[in-house]
Amino acid sequence: MMFELSDLDLSLRDELWLGLLAPVCVYLALQVYRSRKQGFRLARWLLVLRCTAFLLLLALMMEPVLALTLRRERNPLVAVLVDDSESMRIEEDGRRRGDLAIDLLRSGVFEALEPRARVAWFRFSEWIAPLPPAGVDSLRFDGRATDLAAALDLLREETAGEGLVAAVLISDGAHNLGARPERAALELGVPVFSVGVGNPDAPKDAAIVSAVCDPMVYVGRPLSISVGLKSTGCEGANSLLVVEEEGRRVAEAPVTLSDGEQEVRFSVAPDRSGRRVYRIHLAALPAERSTANNTAVVSAEVIDNRLPVRIVAGSPSADLAYLRRVLDANENLQVELLVARKTGGWPLRMRAELADPDTSGLLVLFDLPGEIISGQTGRRLAEYVKSGGAMLVVGGRAGFNGAYARSPIARVLPVVCAQDADTYREASFRLELPRSETLHPILRVSDDPLADRQAWSDLPPLLACNVNHGLQGDAETLIYHPIERAGGERMPLVAVGRAGTGKVMAVAARTFWRLGLMMWGVGKNDEVSRAFWANSVQWLVKREDLDRVQVEVDKPVYRSGAPVTFHARVFNELLQPQAGARVAVSVIDEGRVRQVILNDEGQGRYRGQLKAGAQGEYMYDVRATSGSVALGSAAGRFTVGRYSLEFEDMRMNRGVLESVAAQSGGIYAPPEGLRAVLNEIDLAPQAVAELHRARLWGKPWPLFVLIVLLGVEWTARRRWGMI
Repeated sequence: MMFELSDLDLSLRDELWLGLLAPVCVYLALQVYRSRKQGFRLARWLLVLRCTAFLLLLALMMEPVLALTLRRERNPLVAVLVDDSESMRIEEDGRRRGDLAIDLLRSGVFEALEPRARVAWFRFSEWIAPLPPAGVDSLRFDGRATDLAAALDLLREETAGEGLVAAVLISDGAHNLGARPERAALELGVPVFSVGVGNPDAPKDAAIVSAVCDPMVYVGRPLSISVGLKSTGCEGANSLLVVEEEGRRVAEAPVTLSDGEQEVRFSVAPDRSGRRVYRIHLAALPAERSTANNTAVVSAEVIDNRLPVRIVAGSPSADLAYLRRVLDANENLQVELLVARKTGGWPLRMRAELADPDTSGLLVLFDLPGEIISGQTGRRLAEYVKSGGAMLVVGGRAGFNGAYARSPIARVLPVVCAQDADTYREASFRLELPRSETLHPILRVSDDPLADRQAWSDLPPLLACNVNHGLQGDAETLIYHPIERAGGERMPLVAVGRAGTGKVMAVAARTFWRLGLMMWGVGKNDEVSRAFWANSVQWLVKREDLDRVQVEVDKPVYRSGAPVTFHARVFNELLQPQAGARVAVSVIDEGRVRQVILNDEGQGRYRGQLKAGAQGEYMYDVRATSGSVALGSAAGRFTVGRYSLEFEDMRMNRGVLESVAAQSGGIYAPPEGLRAVLNEIDLAPQAVAELHRARLWGKPWPLFVLIVLLGVEWTARRRWGMI
C-alpha cells in the first residue's frame, strides 16, 4: 500500500527564551578559548565541541517532537451481524432458520464485496462477538435472548475509527431484551441493511406463558398453581396440561385451546416438607411450530406447620388493623395479636408475654412503649434474635425514642435510635428507594424491576415517621426519607439487619394504611403494600446459619436467559464483615461449570449476575478466599421455571427489522434480495491520514551524544594542560 508524505512538523517547548540562550552559550565558549595559547586549530575544534554540546542540551530542554503525516487510501469496512440466538433453531418447512442463514453466508454473495471492501463478521444474541476463524461453523444458535440494541451499540464501539460504512443484519428480528434497537441504529451512524430469516405469519403454536404458585406452603394444605396459556392457530384444539413432581404425575387437566390467552388452575397437596419442584407440561399439538415453550417449572418451600406470628402492640391503630388484615389473608400464617391495655398491671403482663418468644415464628413489636422492652425483657428479646429469632419492629408515637436507645434491643436493631423522648414527626413525604440496579427481595412486586420501581413511585405520600440516627453496623436500607438526613446521609425509614443468627427489620414510617385505601380510590389496588409485608415476613423467617459465607439470590424462580443476581456476605474469624475477598459462584449448567466473580460492594457485601440456563432446578456453590486463605463456602439453589425468551413469539419479527433499517437509512430485504441490497452500499475508497509522532526528548541517543561530546572536550583539555 502506497503512502504519501503530507506534512512534516517539529514542535518545541519554550523555544523562544531557550533559543535566546544559544548565542549566550556560544559567546561564553568563545571567551573561554580566545585567551588560550594553544594552537588555533585545537582551540577551534574544542570550541566547536563545546558549542555543539551546549546547543544539544538546549534542544533537549525544548523537548522536541517530530510529527509526520502520511496519507493513504483504504477500502471501506462492512460489518455482517448474524443472529446466534435460540430462536434461529425454529424449524419452518422442515428447515431451521439458522440453516437458512448459514446457506446465505456460504452463497458467495459477500465475496463480491471483498475486492472493494473489508468485511468484518460478528455473531450476536445477548451480546456481540467476532466470529472465530471457524466462521459459520462456529455458530451454535444457543443464545437465550436477543438484544439488538446492545449488539448495535457494541458494534459502534468495536469499529470506531475503522471506516465503517454499512452493517448487514441477518436475523429473525426476535428482539426481547434491552433498549429500543431503533435508537441504537440511529446512533450507529451508518445504514443498516436488515435481512429477515423466517416466516412473519403467526404459526400454529401453543405456549405456557406464565406459571405461578405460592412460594411457601404447609404439608397437607392445598398449593395453588396458576398456569397461563397463549395460542395461535389452535382454535378449538384439545390438549392435556400435566403437573409432575419428580417424574410422578400429581395433577392434570384437559384443555380446549382458543386463540389468545387463557388460564388454568391446579391445586396439589404436598405430602412432605422441603423444597418441592413441579414441572408443568402442555401436550404437543399436531403440526405445532415448536414445543420448546410447552414446559414451565415452579417451586415452593413446604414446611410442617403454619408459621406463628405474634404481634405485640402498644395501642390500637389503623395501621395495626391494616397489618393484621394483610397477615390474616395468608393462610400459611397463624397470627396472634396482643394489645396493651392501660388498666391494672398491663406492663407486667406484657413483659410476661414477651419473656419466652417462639424462635420458630415471627415476633412483631408494634409501637410498643419503651418501658416494656427495658431491663430483663429487653435482654431476653436481644438473645432471642441472636439465637435465630425473627423480629419486626414498627415505630409510632412510642417507638424508636430514647427508651428504645437505652433498651438492650438497641444493640440488635438495624437503625440507631435517637435519644429524644419523642421522635414522632408528622409531615407529608413520599417513599424513596435505593438507586441500585436491583431491588431487595422485600421490595419486589413482580419480575420486572422497572415496573416495580414505577409501582412504588405511584404510591401516595405517608404522613408520619420516626426520626433516627441512621444505620447501625452493616444493616441495609430498603426505603429512605426523601428529605430527612442522619449523619449527612439520607435517613432510613425501612432497614433490615442481622444479629447473631437472627434477623431484624425496622419500619419507622406510619400511616401506611393509606397505601391501600388511596390506591383503591384511584382505581388501582394495594398489591405493592401487600407484597411488601408478605415479602418481609418471608425474608425474616427464612433461617440462615451464621456461617462465614452467606449467599442468597434475588428471587427463587427465573426465566431462561434472565440474569440471576447473587448477594453474598463474608465474615472474618470474629464474624465481622470481611472486605477484599474473592467470592466465586459456580453453577453446573448442562454438564459444564459456569462461574462468576462477585463484585466487592464494601462492608463485606458482594454482588454479581449470571445468566439463567435452561429450565430446571440448579445448585450453586460459593467459595470465598483471601489470597491463598479459604474463608468459607456456601451453597444454595434456584429454579429456572420458564422457557427462553426466544420462544415468546414464534414469528419472524419483520416490523423490528424494517424499523431498524428505516431509522438508519438502510433497506430491509428477504434473503433472496440480499445481493441487490449489497449493491446499494457506497464502497468508494477512503482517504486516511496517519499521524506519526516521535518524541525526541527521553530517547537515550541524544544523551549519549551529549556525554561523548563533553567527554572528548574534557579529555582534550586535560591532555593539553588546559585544566
